[in-house]
Amino acid sequence: MLPRRLLTLLLALVLPTLASADEMVMKNGSILIGTLVQADEYQVIFNTPFAGDIVVRQENIQTIVTDDKVTVLMHDGRIYKEKRIVSNEDKLVLFSEDEPPVQFGVLDIELVNPEPWRIGEGYNWKGYIDTALAMERGNTDKDELDLSGESIWRGIRDRYTLRGNWEIDEANNERNKFRWAGRAKYDRFGQDRPDHYVGIQAAFEHDEFADLDLRSVAGPYLGRQFLETSILSLQGELGVVYVDEQFDVAEDDDYWGATWELRWVSGVIPGIDIYADQTAIVSFTDTDNMLINTTVGTRFPVIYGFQASAEASWNYDGGAVDDVEELEEIYRFKLGYFW
Repeated sequence: MLPRRLLTLLLALVLPTLASADEMVMKNGSILIGTLVQADEYQVIFNTPFAGDIVVRQENIQTIVTDDKVTVLMHDGRIYKEKRIVSNEDKLVLFSEDEPPVQFGVLDIELVNPEPWRIGEGYNWKGYIDTALAMERGNTDKDELDLSGESIWRGIRDRYTLRGNWEIDEANNERNKFRWAGRAKYDRFGQDRPDHYVGIQAAFEHDEFADLDLRSVAGPYLGRQFLETSILSLQGELGVVYVDEQFDVAEDDDYWGATWELRWVSGVIPGIDIYADQTAIVSFTDTDNMLINTTVGTRFPVIYGFQASAEASWNYDGGAVDDVEELEEIYRFKLGYFW
């Protein structure tokens, strides 16, 4: 901790600058006057009258002094409300009129001005609905329509997830692809270890041209939210599922298996997300009978909440019936609305 006299002197020097707005001084000497919107250990979102919200990496910032009071969430779970801050590279001082100043390292902070759900106040709802449409006319008339969506309600202790997709293709007015899939999940985060969670899921899938009338999947899992920041989000899950497969022609099947899921999103490039998802199921009795779905892609904003994305998917079904390819490759360009 800094000596009390040094803290008092520091505050005496900066308090005169707190007259009208927050101030951010860059290492190159630039000074921005505006409002501190949000900050974490990686970057700062700062609102300016001339450019709106801008994103600045922490390593480019010399000092930040706030006029408005902020809420600070620490990595150890402590919450400081109604504080002003003075940040100088790797040091941060929190102060208010009726309490003595407190000093921390910048790396001790998880978020400045966190969303309410992060401090236990309600839920955050985010998701998307997007579509990929292709039409071809000439020697062959082809129409393709893909719809997909996701909805996530996230609280400090709970997370509810719904995902789904629907695909239909036609060639010369004859349908040659029709499938849909849906998944519902519930996660419960630990109180002592808030990055760990337990969950349960149920999923259903139909694929008319793969002879799959209905595949039902259900079971529990353990998961960990390794990172959940504006720069990087990473989560992984491992569990057990019961799988029931009903086919139109082939013999029906059911089995117990292991499952895993990995989801990774990088926002290192401001405004552009790079993502990768993988879900898998491996039968306990026949390891050749496995399902592995992998998707990688990138998305970027267009206008008014709409985003465009380009992605590639590889879907492997080791238990596919005869005359159905085990590996399917799909490349899409999609347009959707995100919230």
